[in-house]
Amino acid sequence: MKLSLREELKNGLLILAGLLVAAAAYRMYLIPNRVVAGGFTGVGQLLNHALGVSVGLVNLALNVPLFLISMKSMGLRFGIRSLAAMALLSLLIDHLPLPPATDDMLLAAVYGGAISGIGFGLVLRGSATTGGTDMLAALAHRVFPVLKVSTAIFLFDGLVIIASAFAFEPQSAMYGLISAFLCNVLIDLVLEGPNSAHSYFIISDNSEAIARKIMDEMNRGVTGLEAMGMYSRTHKQVLLCVVNRFEAMRLRRIIFEADPHAFVIANKAHEVLGEGFKDV
Repeated sequence: MKLSLREELKNGLLILAGLLVAAAAYRMYLIPNRVVAGGFTGVGQLLNHALGVSVGLVNLALNVPLFLISMKSMGLRFGIRSLAAMALLSLLIDHLPLPPATDDMLLAAVYGGAISGIGFGLVLRGSATTGGTDMLAALAHRVFPVLKVSTAIFLFDGLVIIASAFAFEPQSAMYGLISAFLCNVLIDLVLEGPNSAHSYFIISDNSEAIARKIMDEMNRGVTGLEAMGMYSRTHKQVLLCVVNRFEAMRLRRIIFEADPHAFVIANKAHEVLGEGFKDV
């Protein structure tokens, strides 16, 4: 099912608002106070300090190869939308005309982390991503399946934050951890509350096609549950799928593209243990 013009416009406005908010957090709080919260933008801050290269340019240069590699698995529309969002974010980080809001590193870490989290959450709600270490971690997991995505994200961001302690001062790394934590908390809150995982029950006459698309395009497992509609007395297969916060919007798109009349129940998962999520 193709998205209507109204839905596309809504997504575009959410993405634009999110990019402006996230870029403002970097321009007003994080970059002027040398608070590095990880990610490719954090790498840009380090290279900007060492070589004078602009932060946005580094973010763009690191992300483009990842997008080209991942475009097929992301889906053309989602991939193009995300590539444009990433490019615009890089531009705004370098050129958005906003002055520093404070020279207090604690305030910069708190407000920069919270505001950037709101911005990135809005971008994700608009069915796009700005790439970064999340995408790099997903690719690393594909090459080294033993390396979990969550672990890879922690390693990549952790190395960037640790490097900031040597490039700037130890305090920068400490404040960077605060900022990274708040950013992730706010992303969760903007998307769908504080839970990082969601379980979906999908009732559809096209359950086979939906399950295949989820497994092929998202590399997520799907469980088929035998059920019977008590009114129609017909047997159906109910699908159960658990995804993380970054995949929720994409899962919905896959479902309703395959069956516009699907019946979907989404639940916030208090805790998810096992393959692709958290260990016991």
